[in-house]
Amino acid sequence: MEKRRGRVRDLTSEGFGVVAPEEGPVVLLPFVIEGEEVSYTVERRKRQVWYGRVVEVHEASPHRVEPVCSVFGICGGCRWQMMTYAHQLEVKRRFVEAQLRHIGGVTLEVPPVHPAPLPWQYRNKVEYAFGWGPAGEVVVGFHPRGDFRRVIAPEACQLVPPAFEEVRRLVQAQAQRLGLPPYDPQRHEGVWRELLIRGTQESYIVLVSLSQDRPDWAEALLSPLQALAGLQGAGYFYNPKRNDSLFDLVPQRLWGSLELMYEVAGRKFGVGPLDFFQVNLAQAEALVTWLKARVPETTVLYDLYGGVGFLGISVAERAKRLVLIEKLESAVERARENFARNQHFYPETGFVGRAGALEKVWLGEEVSPDSVAIIDPPREGLHPSFLKRLRETPFAHVFYVSCHPATQARDIALLREVYEVQEVQPFDMFPQTTGIENVAWLKRRGLS
Repeated sequence: MEKRRGRVRDLTSEGFGVVAPEEGPVVLLPFVIEGEEVSYTVERRKRQVWYGRVVEVHEASPHRVEPVCSVFGICGGCRWQMMTYAHQLEVKRRFVEAQLRHIGGVTLEVPPVHPAPLPWQYRNKVEYAFGWGPAGEVVVGFHPRGDFRRVIAPEACQLVPPAFEEVRRLVQAQAQRLGLPPYDPQRHEGVWRELLIRGTQESYIVLVSLSQDRPDWAEALLSPLQALAGLQGAGYFYNPKRNDSLFDLVPQRLWGSLELMYEVAGRKFGVGPLDFFQVNLAQAEALVTWLKARVPETTVLYDLYGGVGFLGISVAERAKRLVLIEKLESAVERARENFARNQHFYPETGFVGRAGALEKVWLGEEVSPDSVAIIDPPREGLHPSFLKRLRETPFAHVFYVSCHPATQARDIALLREVYEVQEVQPFDMFPQTTGIENVAWLKRRGLS
């Protein structure tokens, strides 16, 4: 392939460096920093965008550092280990500001990103894949970006607690001893599919996903873990499908408990294998602290896309009634348990939990004039029918939490006739990656 040379003009929100040659199309390059001069080759085209591979960095950024992971640049996880943490925060702040301005029409200055206390080993959840190594051995690790047939095993993933990596190595060795093959997604053959670990260094659960309903195989695979001090329980999923999604499966217990207990800002939350919860507990506490300083007292506080109730329960003392709406009935039931578990913080507050898609459950809902909503949707943002309801029957205040500032900005643009943005605050939930969590405080126009 022809080798070219150019300077990285900017970074996209997906973490690619932008090189704009005088002749030819713009090329996107991974693992570079703005301002660097690099040699690269063009490798593929996707629609109207060209993607390349860096061959050599001729003039490195002052923000470039040596990555600490043995498979950085190959693994599909971290994109920015080669960048100082301080610069990661500034680039993410600029991303949020640009998306709010260009998509959302918001000219508010975005404050510095709230940094993670632990830029490494911060994740409380990981899903490893099973595959074949270069010598025909079973490996447990991660898929390279865009390649779901291959699996690479790092010496040690730097984003998870050391206990998780100890589990991975023990399971990998046991899978090799048992002699059963990893699952091949193309042929739809093999046994071992995924290894799920949730929790902290001190307390965690482990589940394995299999293509056959064989609890004896799952027990044999996980049996070496029983001596580990932090293991609270083990289980398995039977997954006969062609996709690896676990959310339509039922976890089966092998031993111990499959419920974790997280404590955030003094409150306790039970979490099951498939329940959504923030992956960075220290930053989750920082987010709650920010909300507590701003959520006003109200008759009704709505926790929408509420999961197991983390955000609403954390500020429930502000309201006479907490109304949680979540798609999964199991999550609503766990939220009800979590509300009761923490009720001594808000003895005068009542709880209502409703299960179902928000755009369907919400239809016809009456909103009191002082009502407040905390909204934490998935990456795709708010459903159009719910956006319409927000415009027709607005809350007094909306606290919009998003892991995808571009869709958040799009929704804010569609709501700006009714709401004005009071304040925003990004939180770095995902150090070493391009991900960023942003909270926008929206206030109903005309509200004193």
